Amino acid sequence: MKTEAIIKNNIILSVNPDGCKQNVQKQIEALQDLEKLSDKPLNVLVIGGSSGYGLASRVVLNTLTNANIINVSFEREPKGKRLGSPGYYQNEAMQEAFPSTLDLMGDAFSDAMKESVCEALEGKKLDLIIYSLASGVRVDPKTDIKYVSALKPIGESYTGYNVDIAKESLIEETIEQATEAEIENTVKVMGGEDYLLWIEALLKHDALNEGVKVVTYTYHGPELTHAIYKNGTIGFAKRDLESTNQKINTLLKPLHGKAYVSASKAVITKASIFIPTMALYASALFKVMKTKGTHESITLHKYRMFKDFIFNDDFNDTHIPLDAFEMDPIVQKETAQLLTDLNNDNFKDRVDFDSFKKEFVSLNGY
Repeated sequence: MKTEAIIKNNIILSVNPDGCKQNVQKQIEALQDLEKLSDKPLNVLVIGGSSGYGLASRVVLNTLTNANIINVSFEREPKGKRLGSPGYYQNEAMQEAFPSTLDLMGDAFSDAMKESVCEALEGKKLDLIIYSLASGVRVDPKTDIKYVSALKPIGESYTGYNVDIAKESLIEETIEQATEAEIENTVKVMGGEDYLLWIEALLKHDALNEGVKVVTYTYHGPELTHAIYKNGTIGFAKRDLESTNQKINTLLKPLHGKAYVSASKAVITKASIFIPTMALYASALFKVMKTKGTHESITLHKYRMFKDFIFNDDFNDTHIPLDAFEMDPIVQKETAQLLTDLNNDNFKDRVDFDSFKKEFVSLNGY
């Protein structure tokens, strides 16, 4: 088994199955001494729970509640000499740690998967739903049209620094402005349409319990990243997701349920590395937050969300400001200072490149 990641054009071409499983185990162990969140038996659906914030949500719920979880994810299985995707092994690790877990592998955007979840419930009703899909492609189940998202600015091109991880050097990149079709396609993939279809399907099958809670994730970020994120195609899609959440709250009123949008903090992902400025920003941000004691792993970040907001009966809003530590004005000022006048000679120390690279390759188990 290769012990070092193979990286080309900022894509990790290899995977370490044992490392992927160890990552999950470390997340579980990090929660062992924390306060339990709920003793009530919970039926939970996680849509997109094989990696990132979806996986972190599963880990928290399985470890600190009496949750019976169905996870929906689309992962590549091992075949012959070809290894599976990282999420495949992370799902395996969750099944080993929590045998009651049910993984349904397939296209979460499809009507067939929605039907499969309702069948798997076997008459039980859901108490909590986590919608955490991260896909760049969606096939509309009504039309069979395939849509591909685009991570682009809107209105004008954007130029910023990115990192060539393999060469450990800065690269200046320019991304041209999105076309109207690219904006629309990104909303179709990453917006709220499928989110709403899931809730409508579950309501149709009478699969939601009284007082059901639904959570989805968004990101706002500071002005520094707005041109490429909040005001770009991905931000446009996230605003659609947020407005859809309001519609879902209307649908859940007869059940006295509630749908939340949680504004998460920046995170290093396989997608964010292709957005100029985002990787450097996240790395500088984490360095600043570590010095202030406010940096959280993605698992502890979600633990705080459940503890302080979802399972807190005194919290009545539908917007969860989980990004408050990131958006602290002092944190933002110090982060921006680190990103000033970057060059190939100083950026590794300025943004703590070693920690950044370590976190990036850990996405594939290294």
